Amino acid sequence: MPELAVSVLFIAVAYLVGSIPFPLLIGNLKGVDVRYAGSGNIGAGNLTRTAGWPAGSAAAVLDVCKGILPFMVGSATGLGPGIVGTAGLAAVAGHDWPIFLGGRGGRGLATSTGVVLGLNPALVIWPAAWSMVGWKISGGLGGFVGWGLLPVYAAIAPFSATETGVAFGLAVLMMVRRAQGGEERAPGFKAAVRRIVFDTGWPGGGTERLVRA
Repeated sequence: MPELAVSVLFIAVAYLVGSIPFPLLIGNLKGVDVRYAGSGNIGAGNLTRTAGWPAGSAAAVLDVCKGILPFMVGSATGLGPGIVGTAGLAAVAGHDWPIFLGGRGGRGLATSTGVVLGLNPALVIWPAAWSMVGWKISGGLGGFVGWGLLPVYAAIAPFSATETGVAFGLAVLMMVRRAQGGEERAPGFKAAVRRIVFDTGWPGGGTERLVRA
């Protein structure tokens, strides 16, 4: 098979694997549909709050594995770092906008963490540090600084061009997903900006919550 076809297939499979909604599947086993429980977000955090730590932890580990898997397979098959990094981003995009759920997915935190671990574990220092700072000031703002400025950190550190490029891709995906918000998000540009910077536009988690009929 031509190299281009192999690369395209690899990236497509990464997206499909990323689209597997582990929090939803595990929640269903526990009798909880995370789409309509808690915040309504299809993620390990919401599953933890609605079904308990064991279920949420299992979903988080599986979501992280979705991000690491392209790097494990790529290393074993000898694919180039650019293709492997793109496949990692495809896995995050699959988690955020899964084909199996009509594009309504989670926020990609765990899967993005898996991508960073597969890419270069040293990159985790920046978002992890800001996550801890976020507990003290604002979780939303901490997440914005940690993930939104990850490519700046990667460029200054410095990491390789591929690592910086993937970090930039992760930041874009994270910010787009944050701007999009949840199913009950408030409309408008200003609301989107508040979601990006302060993460306030998610059901159950901020000042923009709209009441479900």
